[in-house]
Amino acid sequence: MPFGAAEWDTFGLLKEAYLALDERFGEVTARVAQVDRSVVDLLIRVARSPDAAARPTDLARGLSMAPSRVTRCLDDAEGRQLVTRRANPDDRRSRLVVLAPRGRAVLAELEEPLAAVRDQLIHDLLGPDEVERLERLLRELRDRAQTPATRLDGVGEGRGQARADGPG
Repeated sequence: MPFGAAEWDTFGLLKEAYLALDERFGEVTARVAQVDRSVVDLLIRVARSPDAAARPTDLARGLSMAPSRVTRCLDDAEGRQLVTRRANPDDRRSRLVVLAPRGRAVLAELEEPLAAVRDQLIHDLLGPDEVERLERLLRELRDRAQTPATRLDGVGEGRGQARADGPG
């Protein structure tokens, strides 16, 4: 039987767990923020980026979105005054996306209810050592699965460093 091997169970469970977690986060996002989930994912990615600023191309990679979809999300977010685009001081050819005050307010409103879901589904289930092991394994999986075109150097390594992991 195709895909009947037990090795597919791990892959399927990982995908199902991600989809279920994402759905729960989406329910909270819809209830609390009344902003499209893709826009919220974008806001979180910007907030967790180094210096809370990101290039649109890095957002596309980090969110696994086509650049045209990121542009639409950015246009929507900018129209709602959630983000602003400014010149990149390190590269005159590119722009940086930063959170506007209203975007920071939306994230502040979402943080507690999303943290409650995160804790219920992860931290209440696993002890600190298990969470640390899970994070290490997930980073290894992510890094192995990424291609050079999708890899974000130095992003997603945890709280005191460059951060871009998280919903989205």
